[in-house]
Amino acid sequence: MRNLLMAAAAGLLLASCETAQNANALVGTWSGAEWLVDGKQVPARNAAATSFTFAEDGNYTYTNEGVVEKGLWKIQDDKLYTTPAGQTEMMVKIARVTKDSLVFDMNRGGLPETLTLVRK
Repeated sequence: MRNLLMAAAAGLLLASCETAQNANALVGTWSGAEWLVDGKQVPARNAAATSFTFAEDGNYTYTNEGVVEKGLWKIQDDKLYTTPAGQTEMMVKIARVTKDSLVFDMNRGGLPETLTLVRK
């Protein structure tokens, strides 16, 4: 029983470390580089017109085609949760984050989408 409790505590510690690392890695401004829908580029998804800014204080700004959205962000494990001002919380999976690139895996209307961003 003691070993089980220690293993559970270690798992929680590792998950919280990953969450903190992902949150630190996200802080900054990101520009869209590629946006794929079901593995293909589509004209309706213009990566170049997309950007995110994640502030250390938990605020974010998202811009797409000139439309600006502001709200709060948080990370839990490998998921990014954003809550636009006055709206409902949304979630995307962080597929990968490095010092230079950020990749989101999303699902809109049953189709998988992958948005790749680069640090400005």
